[in-house]
Amino acid sequence: MRNFLLKIQIVLLFSASLGSLWAEDGRDRLNAVIGRMNSLESFRASVTLNGGLTGVVSYKSPNQLHVRFSDGRIISSNGRILWFYNPDSSIAGKQDLKGVSGGLGGLLSGYENVTVSGRTFRLTSTTKRYNEIILVVSDNDLPRVLKMKRSDDEITEIAFSGIATNIGLGTGLFNFQPPTSSQIVENPLNQKE
Repeated sequence: MRNFLLKIQIVLLFSASLGSLWAEDGRDRLNAVIGRMNSLESFRASVTLNGGLTGVVSYKSPNQLHVRFSDGRIISSNGRILWFYNPDSSIAGKQDLKGVSGGLGGLLSGYENVTVSGRTFRLTSTTKRYNEIILVVSDNDLPRVLKMKRSDDEITEIAFSGIATNIGLGTGLFNFQPPTSSQIVENPLNQKE
């Protein structure tokens, strides 16, 4: 479950010019994409994780997230608490989000090198959890593919499709409560491996 939780941190999430550009130009273009995602009131998209597991991600500003995977797993956040639920094990991780900056901006910030070619961004760092991130965006600057590589060469790829923006999403969707029979693990992302 720990490995799954690390990969899903990235769902939270969300949301170029031709040729290879200097890092400053890449950062400027990347900031425009992040700004576009941050300007959305809400969105819903189909996602595919590592070419296999599928699901639907819903986001509502500010910081509300709900992901339901085809195998029944759920990730849900109301902006204060993030839940990870696995129906097969009946385990629910409850993570306090106090002081955490998330979203696309949080994931993509702090990279030493940012280059862009067409609609593909490449971010590299020797100090970040993911030493390389590839972000491919659509013509309207919405994410199509997010590929993250750790220093141990583990790769997580999330593909987005069918993105609908600024749609009505009720707040009830983001206030997940696991079944009462679930075992609850407090703050699993704070635990050391």
